[in-house]
Amino acid sequence: MVFRFMSEERYLLIDAYNVIYATDELREVLRGNLDAARDRLTEMVASIHDAEGVRTALILDSRNTSLEVDHPFGKKTFEWIYAPAGLSADGVIERIVARISNPARVTVVSQDNMVRESIRANGAMAMDAEELFAWARACGVRLIQDAQRRRKANASEWKNGLDIDL
Repeated sequence: MVFRFMSEERYLLIDAYNVIYATDELREVLRGNLDAARDRLTEMVASIHDAEGVRTALILDSRNTSLEVDHPFGKKTFEWIYAPAGLSADGVIERIVARISNPARVTVVSQDNMVRESIRANGAMAMDAEELFAWARACGVRLIQDAQRRRKANASEWKNGLDIDL
């Protein structure tokens, strides 16, 4: 399948259009452009990928004849997975969870109660969009704090090391 399931990795699978339609901000962006809404959702959750090293995939419904994968940041650990026309994003998510050796390392985000219950029944964690965005905001804050600490450490390390008055 798309993921090479490594037992130590954590996975975040997002039912992308489901989350977009459930979120006021993204639904507003969607009115103008479906790709723009997908891109905005990608930006919103990138902090989780970056701060926690969680392998992240937005699962999207499509009209494609086969499953297609794109890497928006050029990283193999962040994917847009386009479901084939004959299978919904929900179906792709359920198949991924069913095939992984340790489903407890998977978190699925969907507003669909039936999908969340199915995922939990298979041993994975499930959350809704509100929980996802709270997690993303917390990771964003952590990334900013980490960057500030690094800048401060770098500033103290790069003081004039030459014993010369300037």
